[in-house]
Amino acid sequence: MAAALAIDDAFKAAETGDYEAAKQICAGILEQDAENAEALHLLGVLAYQVGLQAREALSLIDRAIAADPDNNRFFNTRGALYYALDMNAEAEAAFRRAVEIEPGDANAWNNLGNALLKLDRVTPAETCFREALKRAPDLTSAINNLGIALKREGRLDKALACFGEATVREPDYLDAHYNLAEVYHQLDDQPAAEQHFRRAIQIDATCAPAHCGLAQSLGEQGRNEEAMAVLNAAAERLPENEEVQFALRVAMSGSIAAWHIPMINDDERNAAYERALTRAITPDSLVFEIGTGSGLVAMMAARAGARHVVTCEAVPILAEVAKETIARNGFADRITVVSKRSTQVKLGEDLPEKADVFVSELINIGMLAPNMLPIIQHARANLVKPEAKIIPEAAVVWGVLMQCDHLAGVNPVRRVAGFDMGGFDIFRSPGYAQIDLGADPHRVLSGRFKVLDFDFRKAMKTEDLHPLAVLAAHDGTCHGVCFWFDLILDAETTYRSESRSRTNHWKQAIHFFPEPVEVKPGDRLDIAAGYDNTRIFFNLLGHQPKS
Repeated sequence: MAAALAIDDAFKAAETGDYEAAKQICAGILEQDAENAEALHLLGVLAYQVGLQAREALSLIDRAIAADPDNNRFFNTRGALYYALDMNAEAEAAFRRAVEIEPGDANAWNNLGNALLKLDRVTPAETCFREALKRAPDLTSAINNLGIALKREGRLDKALACFGEATVREPDYLDAHYNLAEVYHQLDDQPAAEQHFRRAIQIDATCAPAHCGLAQSLGEQGRNEEAMAVLNAAAERLPENEEVQFALRVAMSGSIAAWHIPMINDDERNAAYERALTRAITPDSLVFEIGTGSGLVAMMAARAGARHVVTCEAVPILAEVAKETIARNGFADRITVVSKRSTQVKLGEDLPEKADVFVSELINIGMLAPNMLPIIQHARANLVKPEAKIIPEAAVVWGVLMQCDHLAGVNPVRRVAGFDMGGFDIFRSPGYAQIDLGADPHRVLSGRFKVLDFDFRKAMKTEDLHPLAVLAAHDGTCHGVCFWFDLILDAETTYRSESRSRTNHWKQAIHFFPEPVEVKPGDRLDIAAGYDNTRIFFNLLGHQPKS
């Protein structure tokens, strides 16, 4: 009884923020009973809250579980600590045990859903969030998380409803406002996106993604000066934030899309797409394409015998010129150009029915273009048949360590002809640069290594990061990672951007490290390779010379 009263006092102290008093009470209980489960559990929670490493806190929670193996709160806490350590499979197991012990625990179901999302198991995560809401219909975080799962599945209208309900229930819920803004932005309702990005910033002025999203939304409304002002103000407020700095650099370096002409003259690309289309298309095929551009791929699909082709283009002038080109080539009756983003295309209106063949070409020199994965997923979920042919269906990204003196000299811009030209660097395109391995002087310093795999036939995470250990094979100055991609259009056709052909418009890409690294054979570079909703990137973590 005394221990029970004492633990109640400890809980009260913790609730008031007096963690030290709560810890002392727990320590006193443990002096009398070294395996008191409640005291061990609370001490583990307190230890983590006041800065103890999650692994150390876990040892206390594990002792609590050993003393009381049927307490679902203890497993829920164990799962939360594993989740904080990014040990998501272990977190899933702990949360599953929590809901087995107490199926009515809505928070445990909600937590299990979050762990499954981290494991890229979106549909089971959705089920968990719905289970949480069966137990606690007012659990706002579960409503928001359900929206995240639906968004990941491309079900934007339903996600919108979830995020909207979450903001009604909790008007100051930052994540829900930001998520709501992102979906409105994908649906091209920019005024609504602007409203919720602004509300997110009002709730938390340090929310960098909201500043970046607001600027993008303003830019897409043609309010470029306002967008730039938002980014400049955010950069002043958050000078160390890489996302804000990157968005500012993108805005500063923006220019017209000059790549359309070399793209349509890329013979290897054109031949690969035509081969894949010819194999996929039958006389009964309805083809849906994202990114009309010149109209070239749409005409290839029509020439391959498609019943009809619907192709969408978000840039009005491109859509108009494509219509003219298509008519000039005699395909006006078999190709419909829709001047909209793909997320605005209405089934039964713009697209008569779900498509039999889905083709896209959203790739840029670094393979991953902004919003590419969500755009493809939305189309798959809403506009094409489950058994539809997807072109391209996958991609593999490869890399090598590289020395490239002439490009490194202007990435970033520093001294030129003896002058300090660093101020001009603001106009350089951030992130990776294009390199032509068939023409640009370079020295390969390692064997090729696989960087990333993408499968466009299924829902994918919109961001990822994983470590790579790369061994140098030659002496040299490593300026960064050169990378390229294999675009797998179908089982028989792969376009390789490593090609040295002069008509290869993509060429290859190189991501420069902040500072060059001198390497010798056998040296190991530890690199974090990843992608987000904007680009592929490489972070140099360390250099281990060969011993």
